[in-house]
Formats: sequence, structure tokens, C-alpha cells
Amino acid sequence: MERDWIRLRTIRLYGHHGVYPDERERGQLFEVDVELGGDWSQAAATDRLAEAIDYVSVYRTVARIITGPPRMLLEALAGEIAQRLLHQFPVTRVIVRVRKPFVPMPGPVGSVEVEVSRSSLNP
Repeated sequence: MERDWIRLRTIRLYGHHGVYPDERERGQLFEVDVELGGDWSQAAATDRLAEAIDYVSVYRTVARIITGPPRMLLEALAGEIAQRLLHQFPVTRVIVRVRKPFVPMPGPVGSVEVEVSRSSLNP
């Protein structure tokens, strides 16, 4: 069980994802929350970045996916981000939320959000 969490909240990036062709052509803003679970006691004890998670590297990984090739589904974006973070960083659990603030709907909706959770124990 994770004792410690690192959270990056409301990463805002422009991407070209969506089911409809005009969404993929014109693009729009996406918001991403990332939670990384693990044991950060060594980083706390040593105060050394080498023992910690580099937040900038996490951000860059998320940015490459959101600004990269178009996906139709938020589920695909969130799943790819979670898997990449889980494999790229020394974490045991990852929770990713991807929000699309402007969704073509028949009525008012503040945003649509997909949350995925991945664990190194259950990939």
C-alpha cells in the first residue's frame, strides 16, 4: 500500500483529440491531474532529487502525450499517460484524470473527466 503521494493538479495543455473531425482539426484545451504513489521516505531523509520524482519530467511525459498524435477517446489518453508514468518512474501506483472542458453535448456540461488507476502489481 502506498504511504506517500505526489500530485500534479490541473496541468493545462492544448491537444487535438476527440471523436469528431473538427475537434481533432482545431484542437482544444485539456486538463490532466496525476497522482503518483510510492515510498518517498528516502527523498525526505536525504533531501536529494536523485531519491525523488522529478516533477518536470512527469510534466514533460504528460505533455508529449497530450500534444502528440490525436486520440479519439479520453480513456486512451488517460490510459497511455498512466502506463507511461508507471513504467518511466519508480512508482507503485498511478492515478490519472483527463478532463475535456469543452465537450460537444446537447446541453450545458462543465467538463467531462475520465479517471484511470494503474498499479505495478496489476498492470
